[in-house]
Amino acid sequence: MVPKNRDELSAREIEVLRLVARGCSDANIGELLFIATHTASNHVGRILDKLGATNRAEAVMIALSTGIIRTPPPPN
Repeated sequence: MVPKNRDELSAREIEVLRLVARGCSDANIGELLFIATHTASNHVGRILDKLGATNRAEAVMIALSTGIIRTPPPPN
């Protein structure tokens, strides 16, 4: 599957996508990026739409397989 608008992911959306790949919830993302949970949720929704994904796991799989993000490092 090829993302619909891969090149349109903003730097912030890629940052959010990396956190999604690490298993972060919208609330966690909000805390880490100093944004509202609702804003984090909006970012995730736009990422799903741009990648043509139906859920977070699929978005991460697409991002990893197309090189948008790399495999996250293991936790310490």
